[in-house]
Amino acid sequence: MKRLNFPSVSGFASVGVFIKGFALLILAIVLWSFAGKRQLSKTCNQINVHLENEEGNYFVDEDQIKDVISRGRNSLTFMRWYDSISLYKLERRIEKVDFVKKAEVSHDLAGNLNVNVRLIKPIARIVSGGSDRDRYVGEEGEILPTSEKYCAKVITMDGAGARHMIYHPDSNTLQMVRMVEFINDDSFWKAQVSHINIDENWNLTLYPLVGNQVIEFGPATDFKPKFNKLLAFYQRIVPVKGWNTYHKVSIKFKNQIICEKSS
Repeated sequence: MKRLNFPSVSGFASVGVFIKGFALLILAIVLWSFAGKRQLSKTCNQINVHLENEEGNYFVDEDQIKDVISRGRNSLTFMRWYDSISLYKLERRIEKVDFVKKAEVSHDLAGNLNVNVRLIKPIARIVSGGSDRDRYVGEEGEILPTSEKYCAKVITMDGAGARHMIYHPDSNTLQMVRMVEFINDDSFWKAQVSHINIDENWNLTLYPLVGNQVIEFGPATDFKPKFNKLLAFYQRIVPVKGWNTYHKVSIKFKNQIICEKSS
């Protein structure tokens, strides 16, 4: 007589656990899909704008960013469904604004559009014969237009080399950016150096705020040792000879400080 084998109690329990787990998984997927569709069906209630790197940069404000978002086909942003708003296109549109480096747009469960904008910080201004022709230089060498809205208090630069930076930015531009950042990061040099002339051969002449001297600096390469020599002039020579003894100081030659007396 053949013996019949019936499933054990533990076997039935395992099958029950599997079925229960599968049912919970299906339920989770359904709820997630429903929540997603419900989220996409929400209208945009509010636009929240956060500006990074805003200190000292008043070329762009929240109202301008909101105006860019709501312009043209997005003029009814507050009444549109989330699934009809292209976050990618909004980011690219915002990034076309002068002085905007990066934009990130997202939405939340409350129906808000959250916009995070990183601004470009201007570090110098190229003087090129009028405000409509002048340009700002950004912290990574970006060339930016001036604005009627705000005028940044930064180092000014002129000369053939400076104008070259506007139309043909290259490695010399990046070298100047590094030097200007060095000046801006040092409280003494930031207060002392007000203007830089750059000639066609990229030789620099510095014009300080205090003292009658013009500083023949030479190329921007190896600028740190040159500033060390200039500091030695201010600390050791000026206290002895006075501020008005010399009208020109040259630090462009290695291991030399050449001073020309005033006539």
